[in-house]
Amino acid sequence: MVGVKNNRRARYTQRVIQETVLSLLQSKPINAISVTEVCARADVNRTTFYRYYTDVYDCVESIEQAFVRSLHPLTGATPSQALEHLLTAFYEDKKLSNLVFAEGKTKLLDRMQELMVQSKIQPPLIEDYQDAYIGAGLQNILKKWVKDGMPEPPHQLTQIIIDTILARNLDDLRDKIL
Repeated sequence: MVGVKNNRRARYTQRVIQETVLSLLQSKPINAISVTEVCARADVNRTTFYRYYTDVYDCVESIEQAFVRSLHPLTGATPSQALEHLLTAFYEDKKLSNLVFAEGKTKLLDRMQELMVQSKIQPPLIEDYQDAYIGAGLQNILKKWVKDGMPEPPHQLTQIIIDTILARNLDDLRDKIL
């Protein structure tokens, strides 16, 4: 229905614009993507783009928010289940994973970490410094995994992360140091 907010045509147009932005992020950084380029590739005019987004960053923020909202069935999950759920969402939408590399330009990793905290999905008795350390480590593992082309399936990467957090593979080194 024309003129109705969030009608099917409007949702389709927004999806086309978002998919175009995600495609462009596969080959260039966010600050090198122009509205003109997005409009040309999406086959929409600038007025249409600006009807929905103020700029490319606003479009990316909209994509991030929709992705984080889609992760909300985390309530009641264990930390490993929540982590695997998150990794599976990335694994299933490889274009979206390019957002983890837009350093300082997107807030996707921070939003996902906030979601884990809000859902109370973190191991008990984690101190602030430990939480910061583990959060930074998780972000860097995720970046490496995406950069390497996601070679491990989500279940396997979840186990690697848990083993890393628990320092299971450092027992021999620990014995040598102590």
